[in-house]
Amino acid sequence: MAKFAILGYGKMGKEVEKILLAQRQEIVATIDNEDDWKQQWDCFLTADVAVEFSMPTVAVDNFKKCFDAGIPLVAGTTGWYDRMDEVMDYCKQKSSSFIYGSNFSIGVNIFFKINELLASIMSGQDDFSVKIEETHHITKKDAPSGTAIHLSKIIENQYNKPVDIPVISYRLTDVPGIHKVTYQAENEVIELTHTAKNRVELAKGAVKAALWLLQHPGIYDFKEIALKVES
Repeated sequence: MAKFAILGYGKMGKEVEKILLAQRQEIVATIDNEDDWKQQWDCFLTADVAVEFSMPTVAVDNFKKCFDAGIPLVAGTTGWYDRMDEVMDYCKQKSSSFIYGSNFSIGVNIFFKINELLASIMSGQDDFSVKIEETHHITKKDAPSGTAIHLSKIIENQYNKPVDIPVISYRLTDVPGIHKVTYQAENEVIELTHTAKNRVELAKGAVKAALWLLQHPGIYDFKEIALKVES
């Protein structure tokens, strides 16, 4: 059993809490704002690992608090990647352990692998254009989603020529997440879709990643270790 800190107590933070309670893990701190940080700092320092699903505007500050305290961190927040170099440098400077990712669902990471294979095949098919569509709940702050951005990069990396990939974002009431990649020709269409029915698998993946990180210190992009974590 490990001692967990939950950073961010929105919908995802509450899902993480449910998973931890079901597993009988210990939650030593649940932090959602600056007052929580002040009131729970000493409890936070007793954590073995932290799971972070907050907001892009506060995510990097949350990361640095973990790095300063020497607490391994799993971060599911997206929208901060423009500060990636800063975060990586600080994490290494503090010799911290860190897993970040655009999506902690094991299914989505399998979806990434399938899209990589399909893109390598479609890169030679000039009759097909490609687009990405993503749909999330109306409270999601970043658009396009980190998952959609990563899908775009997967496809770009498989093409040996410049490719225009429109990424279309929709925000609807309480949709956990739908990602669709479409290859369109004049007379046929190929579509790959991943639909999250709820947030449970995201929370499960983040908790699995946190427990894995305790045994495998270092810095990782979740997509690189997702199937190892699952096994």
